[in-house]
Amino acid sequence: MNSSPPTAHRPMRIAIPKGRMEKALHDYLKTTSLTIPSFADTRQLTLMTPDHRFEYILAKPSDVPTFVAYGGAEIGFAGLDSLREEAVDVLEPFMLPLGHCRLSLAGPPVWRSRSLHLTDRLRVGTKYTHIASTYFMAQGINAEIIKLNGSVELAPLTGLADLILDLVESGNTLKANGLVELHRVMDSQLTVTVNRSAYRLRAEEVNQYLQAIRP
Repeated sequence: MNSSPPTAHRPMRIAIPKGRMEKALHDYLKTTSLTIPSFADTRQLTLMTPDHRFEYILAKPSDVPTFVAYGGAEIGFAGLDSLREEAVDVLEPFMLPLGHCRLSLAGPPVWRSRSLHLTDRLRVGTKYTHIASTYFMAQGINAEIIKLNGSVELAPLTGLADLILDLVESGNTLKANGLVELHRVMDSQLTVTVNRSAYRLRAEEVNQYLQAIRP
């Protein structure tokens, strides 16, 4: 990977996932000894702490691993599902007790009694195309992966796909759309990531931050 070393002369950048995990992560960081800017109700995508030690950047969750891997941020918070999907080369020192969910294969109830191995042309809708391809290959199942970026539950309802691979928390969205969870592919939770170059070049700063946020 052709990653650029983080610049030691600028504030250390921390990549925050916008959206679902944003408030929970903000509340968690506020319990630490760090000074944390408010992420809520702002259109700004970068937020500097008053002491100018840290600059928080708000990024799309699936982009956080890329920012960290390529040196756009020294540290980032990403779901383990995003990390495995993006397959980037970053350090993963520990997880936080946030964002617990699972990546599961789901579909209409009739698929509970069907063998995926005996399905001639299995079609699966998902935004996790890398994870899906790897999973089905390991299972020896011939599956066509259809890339979708949102509302994947529509895929079985419209006949676009037989099954979906998506994040599940309570399972209520699946139930509301007449779908059932068939198989848990992986568990996920919020994971701390660190740029490899930053861990060497800015070791003291990085380790101080990690120590402050460690559960």
